[in-house]
Amino acid sequence: MALEWSFPGKKVQFLRIELITVGIIGLLVLILTYLQFSNLLFAFMFTVIFLGIYVVLSYLSQLIRLVEDHYHVTTSHFEVTRKTRFRTRREKVPLKEIRKHKLDHVFLGGYLVSNRKKRHLVYFNTKKELKQFESFLKKHTKK
Repeated sequence: MALEWSFPGKKVQFLRIELITVGIIGLLVLILTYLQFSNLLFAFMFTVIFLGIYVVLSYLSQLIRLVEDHYHVTTSHFEVTRKTRFRTRREKVPLKEIRKHKLDHVFLGGYLVSNRKKRHLVYFNTKKELKQFESFLKKHTKK
């Protein structure tokens, strides 16, 4: 039995943590602009301009870097292939060397800590992938 997934998925444009951070910053831009100009129209206009600039820059950086992670987990090992436009890195860790794992169900990410005291980052597209991985880890790692 094996699990495989790629991150980011075809339908994922923005990460959850990214959306929350940009939302908070956008709200701050709205409030501070309104307090400075006392005009709600200017506040909305500057907030829309900020969000537009962010979306364009995010899209361009995704086009330039082309980040892609491929995860493959079997009953014996955990393997990650991280690709960017300029570089490919592979990590392969036996499951028996994983001491601890921490997964975040809100932001769909987490990490594994191996015996080498190294963190291996893990990202998911959906909660379903995260739950499958978590149950797989609980079943096949050493307690």
